[in-house]
This record gives sequence, structure tokens and C-alpha cells, in this order.
Amino acid sequence: MAMKDLFGAAVVAAVVSAATTYALQRTTLQRGEAVEVPSVLGLPGQSARELVESRGFMFVVGEEREDAKAPAGTVVAQKPLQGSRIERGQTVEVVLARVPGPVKVPALAGLALADAKARLEAAKLVVGKVSEENSPEVKAGSVIAQAPAEGGEAKVGTAVDLVVSKGAGTIAVPQVVGRSLARAKDELVKAGFTVGTVRSREDEDHSDGLILEQNPAANQQAAKGSAVDLVVNRT
Repeated sequence: MAMKDLFGAAVVAAVVSAATTYALQRTTLQRGEAVEVPSVLGLPGQSARELVESRGFMFVVGEEREDAKAPAGTVVAQKPLQGSRIERGQTVEVVLARVPGPVKVPALAGLALADAKARLEAAKLVVGKVSEENSPEVKAGSVIAQAPAEGGEAKVGTAVDLVVSKGAGTIAVPQVVGRSLARAKDELVKAGFTVGTVRSREDEDHSDGLILEQNPAANQQAAKGSAVDLVVNRT
């Protein structure tokens, strides 16, 4: 056989072989046109890539999204969804979780408890331990103090503890009748009261400068921080 004929036969054989290979590949692709998309939600990005590519799909990270509940780098969304059937070679796009940055702790003092909760939620924080204390300055049901303090930075989802006012509350008024004015003032302040109006009255039966009367009277219940009026002897 001439060299030319041998070359021609080889070309034909190559073409036939290529055509056969193409036909086999075409048949395989046709049989695999409807392939089910696996679920990759919750998987680390690399594991999700390996699973998707093992099914013959292309793996694409569409974006990263802040997510306080999912570990960084894990899949939180995918498209198409699990169970969809698409051709091999098509794309499965995912969204990966990103750790949220810190947020500023808002000011809560003076707010009603419900308003404080709403402000924390808006700042991506949560209410922690809520305790109550008496306060003559802050009305009942409003926040007296918080921890962490306002203006600081905290991770998303951090719990903020609150101290809420129970109102002024009442305590027993101490006995100051018979005390000197200076001592009476000292005892009232230590007990949580303030000194109100101080009037004078003459009483020859008592020493000069001693307290003759007080209002409220001793052992009566009065709001903490309230004023106690005094009458001092002036002979």
C-alpha cells in the first residue's frame, strides 16, 4: 500500500475514533442531564465545593453574609435548592457566613424596660439578667444601670444586663428628737433621707439646740430620699 493510502487510512481511523468518543460523551451527558442538586447548607466551604463538583456541577461563592449563628465560612444559602435537577456543568451558587463585626452598646439608662429591649434588638444585642433596685431618682420600670456600659463595643448577640427601678421604696424614719441639729442631720442622711425645713421654737424644758419635733415621726415609713422637717429649740 502506498504511503499516501496509509496516511489517508490513518486519518479516517482517527476521525472515526473521535466521532465515536464524542458520541459516547454525548450519550453520557444526555443520560445525566437531570442530576439532583445536593444540600450543602451548614457545610464548610471546601466540603461544599467537593460535594458539588463530585456531582459534575460548577461551584461558585456568590457572596459572604454576616451571620451570628453560623460558623464563619459555612454555607448559609444555596441556589438552586436541594432536590433541584439541573444539567452537569451548570452552576451551584452559595452564600458563606461571615463573622459579624462588633457593635456599639446603646445608652439605656432612663428608658422603660420594653424600650430598652427594643433598642438592644436594633443594635443586634440581647437582654441579659434583669434585676430590680429601689431608686428615688428613676421612676419604677425604667433602667437605672446597664452592663456592658453604653458606648463600648460588643459582639453581635452579646447579653446586656439591666438594673430596673422599683421606685423610691419606703424605709423607716430614724428617731432624731432630742438630738442636736448637727447630729440629727447626720443620722437622717446616713439613713437615706434629706433634711427638709428647719424651724425654731422656744422650750425652756429642753436644752438649747436640741430637736423638739420631726415630721415624719420616728419609725414611720417614708420614701427613701424624701425630706424630714425639723423643729429645733431656741431658748
